[in-house]
Amino acid sequence: MKHALPLIFSCLLLASCGGSSSSLSRITSSSSLPASSSVAPSSSQEASGEVSSQSVLSSAVESSSKPFLASDINEDNLNEFVPHYLDKVASFSSYKAVTKGSTVAKVLFIETTQSIDVTAIKGEYCYLKNESHSNLVNTVHEAYTHQSQVVYADNGAAFQKIGLEDYLNTYGVNPFERTIEGYDCGPDSIKSIEKVASEQGYAFKISFDTEKATNNVRIQMKAFGGLDDYPSFSSIAITVTVKEDFTPVIIDVDANYKAKKIMESDCHQSYQVTFSSFDESIEIAGLDKIKADFSL
Repeated sequence: MKHALPLIFSCLLLASCGGSSSSLSRITSSSSLPASSSVAPSSSQEASGEVSSQSVLSSAVESSSKPFLASDINEDNLNEFVPHYLDKVASFSSYKAVTKGSTVAKVLFIETTQSIDVTAIKGEYCYLKNESHSNLVNTVHEAYTHQSQVVYADNGAAFQKIGLEDYLNTYGVNPFERTIEGYDCGPDSIKSIEKVASEQGYAFKISFDTEKATNNVRIQMKAFGGLDDYPSFSSIAITVTVKEDFTPVIIDVDANYKAKKIMESDCHQSYQVTFSSFDESIEIAGLDKIKADFSL
């Protein structure tokens, strides 16, 4: 998770390619996305005019007494998944998300694999550690966040304190925002959603718009990777697996993009985020020293 990151979600690369050469400005993620609603009427009901005031009233009464579950989602109300999922994630006071995966970058006929290793912890104090390693590049980013302040360091440099808004304007993504792995979830940012088979719960595969969903992610990737330009995506598919009540279990991310650092490369990113420790007390390494040194 990116998030945070996947972050998070989040990607550190060794090469990348051209998006727009103009500077991107961070946007407030998913500001236009409403909170979850009651189950929408099916498209067939709408087309035939079968949705009467009585049926709407009955649905409202039923929804008030019975929680809407992942098993209630079908082909007629797939748009309900994302807001219910985001509401559920936001409801937890704490959780831990661990990301493992890789980015394979191909320049001409040469391929290089860059690891993705991210830990994101939500709590009263939030924490992100984003590592990426290959035989050519090794990068580490750490960030401790409390309210409107962030203490962070890149690649072993001294920690420094900065306001959250300034931090996000530089790094683009906050893994605890109302996004999925940093990708915007507004109504124009999602191309399609489908329910897919899973032995671990209820799984939903989301295809994102490569331009409208990626603004903040592109800022982060350029900053973390030291790229010459913003990456340019060609596909983004994210499968979110949840429990019956929308609690996240795993997230699988598959994305293709071009990136540029001296030379242009074709990149394929694949990683998995595993969630745990919901509403539990989670120890954050180094937090006591950061709190003392920076009055965080």
